[in-house]
Amino acid sequence: MIGKARPLTSGTTIWLRVAASCLGLCLSVLPARSQDLAIDALIVDIDQRSGQYRQLTEILQGADAARALAAFDVMLETGDKMMRETAIAAAMSATDERLRARALWETLLQKDSVTLVVNTEGLDDDARAALDSWIGAVSTWGITDRISETQCLNLYGAGECREDYHLSVSGLKVDMSYRGKIEGGLTLNPEGLLFGEVTNVTTKAVYPATIQLR
Repeated sequence: MIGKARPLTSGTTIWLRVAASCLGLCLSVLPARSQDLAIDALIVDIDQRSGQYRQLTEILQGADAARALAAFDVMLETGDKMMRETAIAAAMSATDERLRARALWETLLQKDSVTLVVNTEGLDDDARAALDSWIGAVSTWGITDRISETQCLNLYGAGECREDYHLSVSGLKVDMSYRGKIEGGLTLNPEGLLFGEVTNVTTKAVYPATIQLR
């Protein structure tokens, strides 16, 4: 025979309410605690990676040129995008010219186009109007093919290097040619910037310019 349920006393009711409150508090604390642990693990990972990148950057910009070149090759061969960007960024301002030349070519090799920026400071109204009717202060040139063997980037056509429509890289220097339009020569400076001059082949006007690398 099943007995009748006894009514809860006021003391029992209070105890159950307290227990429920404690349970709710514990459950609310658990996710926060898990989140703290996840953040701590993330910070450890960040510290480890930043230390690795710092060590690799020091090698790339160090005095041992052979070791720096080897580090550059290894970092690119990993296929990791962040590792590649770190290698190129550090190598652009490295002390060894061979390493900087490698970084310059690898940077241009990954581009679908290059942006040429003409320095308009000091141009009078007529000179600025002539520039605007030519290519403008900022112009973008599409890359149609890449020939690694000769470090040539075609600005028109495909296949072999187009001598009349191309960017060619030789060490730290970049030559630009687009038949009937523009001729130019730029050099990678120690700060990792590509500066030089471009010429309007029709008017023979010369302008200081830079090609944006980032």
